[in-house]
Amino acid sequence: MLSCCSSSNEASPPPKLNIKNFLNLTAYILNIVFTYGIGNAGWLNTPTNGELSDKYQTIVTPNSRAFSIWAVIFVFQALFAVFQLLPSLRGTAMVQHGVAYWYCAVCATQIGWTFSFAYEVIPLSLAFMLLIWISLMALLYSQYHAASEGGLKEFWLLRFPFAIHAGWITAASALNVNVQVVSMDQPADVQLAVAIVSLAVLHAISVWVLFNIPRPNWTIACVLSWAFGWIYYELQDPNNLIQETFSTDAINGVALAAIAVGVGVIPLQLVVRLGLLLRPSYNPYKCNSRAAAVAETTEVAEPNVKEEKQEKDVPSDSANTHGDDETPVEQEQA
Repeated sequence: MLSCCSSSNEASPPPKLNIKNFLNLTAYILNIVFTYGIGNAGWLNTPTNGELSDKYQTIVTPNSRAFSIWAVIFVFQALFAVFQLLPSLRGTAMVQHGVAYWYCAVCATQIGWTFSFAYEVIPLSLAFMLLIWISLMALLYSQYHAASEGGLKEFWLLRFPFAIHAGWITAASALNVNVQVVSMDQPADVQLAVAIVSLAVLHAISVWVLFNIPRPNWTIACVLSWAFGWIYYELQDPNNLIQETFSTDAINGVALAAIAVGVGVIPLQLVVRLGLLLRPSYNPYKCNSRAAAVAETTEVAEPNVKEEKQEKDVPSDSANTHGDDETPVEQEQA
């Protein structure tokens, strides 16, 4: 009896590291090495990303300071790569089923983009950029439907690193489309049309992630606002290629549209969506907490109901004893 009690009180051993945990760490290391070595350090004697950005400048290319967001992305993904090895996180559904193998796909396609863009194979770089975006969206979708504890640790270590990456790749995909148009030497009116459509699509995505998803992705919307703001900043002092290609009115028009969406419209959307949280029907977090409380109450109540049912079905010891005592007495009287 004592051995049974002691074994039940022992804590279950932590889950072991598996192939997914090791692949996540390896993918991060390879991604940051190739991205920095080829894209920034020029290990292959190819132009850096900054030099190529100037060469294929578009009217919606953000200021170079906007790309400092990569530091935030890589720092938080480093935290993810390390902390997902710890016993408390390595076996969670958010890592095993949410991230799964999608982060490996993200890093592999990003390395492919780094090589293709460095060698100025622009159509191939666009294809890889879209594959990065698809991989990140698939990762976020898997995490959205995976079992979640909903804590701050989970958000900052397991969710935020990929949400901010997805937001920036969304903006970068629109930029890469415009780079493709510039590389084809299209006239100014075509470049302007593609740029306007790109900005409209980015704004539509900001609306979708805030209002169409029951649990909004606040991070993506904020990152898109960041991108719009730096597009405006860049057009306040555009480089010679932009000034030679577009009229002053076109440049100012795109700049005003960017600042209106980035600083006005998207922040207003965020405020409105936050305000909707006050209504229970629009607050998925409160609904989830209520559902969890109901489920917990049900789990506690079910064993009690079963115990009561078993007590009713099993005869009492006193009844059995009384019945056994009556039989010999009746026989003597007979």
